[in-house]
Amino acid sequence: MSSLDSIFMKGICMMQYREKITKANAMDIIRRFAKEYRKTLGKAPAEIIIVGGGSIMLNYKFRDATQDFDVILRAASGIKDVITRFADENNLPRDWMNTDFVKTASYSDALMEVSRHYCWLNNQTLEIRTVSGIYLIAMKMIAHRGYRNDISDAIGILIEEAEAGNRFSYADIEVAYRKLYHDAPDLKIQEQFRDICAKSIEELKSLYDSQRNIESSVGDQLITYIEDGVNINTKNVTDVAARIREKMNKKQ
Repeated sequence: MSSLDSIFMKGICMMQYREKITKANAMDIIRRFAKEYRKTLGKAPAEIIIVGGGSIMLNYKFRDATQDFDVILRAASGIKDVITRFADENNLPRDWMNTDFVKTASYSDALMEVSRHYCWLNNQTLEIRTVSGIYLIAMKMIAHRGYRNDISDAIGILIEEAEAGNRFSYADIEVAYRKLYHDAPDLKIQEQFRDICAKSIEELKSLYDSQRNIESSVGDQLITYIEDGVNINTKNVTDVAARIREKMNKKQ
């Protein structure tokens, strides 16, 4: 099997680990990691910025678990060794803190600027920061993978922010997108999110449910293909997912 898209390999491999990262245990895992960091690196200051699904899970109600924490690290060079050792000792995937996020299209140097304080650990020498709200939506827009929860995550954030009194317009979102990526979203994404942002909260809730069902079905089918030996890799996964969606639409 050729180079598999990392999410599906993680999805399959996660089954062999006893401990998963959930809303219930996430902070306990992070606190235990902080103790290991201090034991190894002492009072060396560190800043961990959590983005993506991990940040959604920490900041919103609709996400109960994450496969990993996509992170930006500002810390002593030895932190990656601590991350790996902690994973081995606690039955977590070695990339439970995914530092490769910085190599993806979703990364932007501006994420550090727009991140917000979440908590202090180790007597205020290790800071956890997260990215939330409109900037998470912008990140989901640039990713917009049809086989992941990118669009439903963006809708979920819009719902909870609106319920908290923070109703975002499409114009607001595009400003955040340009701040991160110095360009406008592609035209199809613009059209999709203009339509999404025009919906009421009740309409968004209905759309969220249907979008999650579609994403789940596409993801399940891709995993089935991979397990059956179909050559799905980073170069063709988007096209394969699009064909699956097309078949699903024809059956409706």
